[in-house]
Amino acid sequence: MSRRISILGRSFDISAETRDHFLVTVWLLVTVKQFRFDELILYPLALYFFWAFMRDFRQIFEILARSYVLWFFPIWWFLSLAWGEHPGQTLKSGLQLVLTLMICYGAVLRLRPRQIMVSVWIAAGYFGLLSFIVDPLGSSAKGVFKSKNSLGGAMVLFWVAGLCMALDPGLTRKIRIAAAASLPLAFWMIQVSNSATATLLAMGSCTAVVFLRFRSLLSPIATVATVSLLVSFALIYGSYAALDVVEINPVKQVLRAFGKNTTLTGRTVLWEYATVEIRNRPLLGVGPGGFWTPEDPFSVARRIYDEFHKVYSATFGFHNSYYETAVHFGLIGLGLLVITTLWTFCRIFAFAIVQNEVWAIFFTCIALITIATSVTEVVLMSAFHLLFMLFIMGSLLTCKSASPSALGTTARPGK
Repeated sequence: MSRRISILGRSFDISAETRDHFLVTVWLLVTVKQFRFDELILYPLALYFFWAFMRDFRQIFEILARSYVLWFFPIWWFLSLAWGEHPGQTLKSGLQLVLTLMICYGAVLRLRPRQIMVSVWIAAGYFGLLSFIVDPLGSSAKGVFKSKNSLGGAMVLFWVAGLCMALDPGLTRKIRIAAAASLPLAFWMIQVSNSATATLLAMGSCTAVVFLRFRSLLSPIATVATVSLLVSFALIYGSYAALDVVEINPVKQVLRAFGKNTTLTGRTVLWEYATVEIRNRPLLGVGPGGFWTPEDPFSVARRIYDEFHKVYSATFGFHNSYYETAVHFGLIGLGLLVITTLWTFCRIFAFAIVQNEVWAIFFTCIALITIATSVTEVVLMSAFHLLFMLFIMGSLLTCKSASPSALGTTARPGK
């Protein structure tokens, strides 16, 4: 269904799909980098997506029924109103989380997977190009962003989207060439950010894309052997990290190689504080907003703010999605978060393995990046967080239809 609009005396036919593709791209542009008065764009867009969700609820319901697992944690969020110390903040933040999920459903309903991938490339690439123009030699290491980590994170998305688009036969030749041409810029800006996290994520994503895309060239035995080797390496790596072996700790060795603090810039200190809080209220937690109360001079939060030299009006967190969740929602909430995360990742990864579609590989990389980032940042179940939204969209696309043709996996953009 299309609608005719007039601009400067000229009439255009705009389909609902094109309209929503444009609006989703604008949303991504605004969320890749925050700026002053961005709420003047975000709030009207959020209102539109809320209205669109209600308008198209009958169509969305089928996807909703297949993804009911995503709503376990939000339900627990609202149940925390019964014991949380700040019910007003709990209600507000819970509604924001629900709205975030509604936006994801609305985007997935009308858009094809490749359109979302292209939108990510446009949004991240725009700020990557601006950063290069402002500081081509990378003297500030942050471009137009507030920090080098923000630049690095955005450029990883730019890199992954460009790499997947360049390898996607379902896109037009011009788009694939443009995506390939953008890869040197993405690679350079990742180096400019001087972020160990961004570098490792880019390397890991490139490995995942190449392996998943060209795994058909390997024999079944070679595929199983490769996957087993990667899983074994990950388990050994994780075991050393968890046990913190002093003599041969690969995590510390990698951090030292990049010249980084082995306490992850104080994150391990925050996690020690979180562990104590979890022991005090293990099952239910303190509720949203119940811990970070630096205005209380006798609170643990005030002590943390003073230790990390933060102003009391600043927003702070444990820099870990799981510790943050366990403190505020207890071990029950943490269990629901883990279940949701595993379900989401398995949906995306299984679809990428079975279908071997490039867009599914792209969302697999997004899932891997999200899970990796969740260890050092509060990402999962975070309202309006770009990585979290893309993570959810990837799983919803697999729920949209069991038929690849229904997802537009064989159609070129605009067809």
